[in-house]
Amino acid sequence: MTPLAPGLRRIVAARVRTALTYRQNVLLLQLIVILNIFILSRLWTTLFEGRETIDGMTLHAFLVYLTVVNLQSWVFTDFTVNEYIYRRVRTGEIVFDLIRPAGFVPQLLAHMAGSHLFMGLSVVATLPVVMVVGTVDTPASASALALYVPALLLGYVIALLLALLLSLVAFWTVETSGFTVLYRLINQFFAGTMLPVSLFPEPLRILAGLLPFQSTGYVPAALYVGRLEGAEALRALAVQGLWVLLLTLATVTVWHRARRRLSVQGG
Repeated sequence: MTPLAPGLRRIVAARVRTALTYRQNVLLLQLIVILNIFILSRLWTTLFEGRETIDGMTLHAFLVYLTVVNLQSWVFTDFTVNEYIYRRVRTGEIVFDLIRPAGFVPQLLAHMAGSHLFMGLSVVATLPVVMVVGTVDTPASASALALYVPALLLGYVIALLLALLLSLVAFWTVETSGFTVLYRLINQFFAGTMLPVSLFPEPLRILAGLLPFQSTGYVPAALYVGRLEGAEALRALAVQGLWVLLLTLATVTVWHRARRRLSVQGG
């Protein structure tokens, strides 16, 4: 264990405590996610009337997909870190973060990990309600579970890197809320939280294939319910790995430029 690890663990714990101070926001988010799962479940139950399958999925598998993908999106959501970074850049407090031994990017990742840990715990707390309004079931098969676990981890890393890139926008703008709202709208849609990406019209499906968002939502959830199998599943995992590599390179490049920009602004 490196001497930096305890400091990063303290950041994670501090971020969990900070998230607790936003209890009303978290409760509102929980309500929104629960209502979203409920509405989508009722909508797709109606649309399934008279059909045995849609897109190769039974109604049960479809409802499980919607529940899983929305819970994933909930865990990956962060409503505090972007504002935290923006405030510290605007006030100049970011200088103190830059001189700490842990490094700024590891600190930022620790903040995000703490926020996501809290969101994960809040998901566990609301599962009894989700089981009533949505459809919860085990993975479609043992192989589905074996594919889902690495896909979920890769999806989380991709979501983390995207959030990190979004946070670094604060070094160039005086206001980040607009970018954050736009990002969340695009992310929610192309992650497949309303309907599977495979049901998108062809132009949107092609566009979704060129973006990383389906790797954070649709791919893990589709693997969970057995919608992606065999060579198609392995291809999806390979694409996730490619996105991790590309976003890591993008993050390193953007951070290098952000640091230079801060040095210029600070003299």
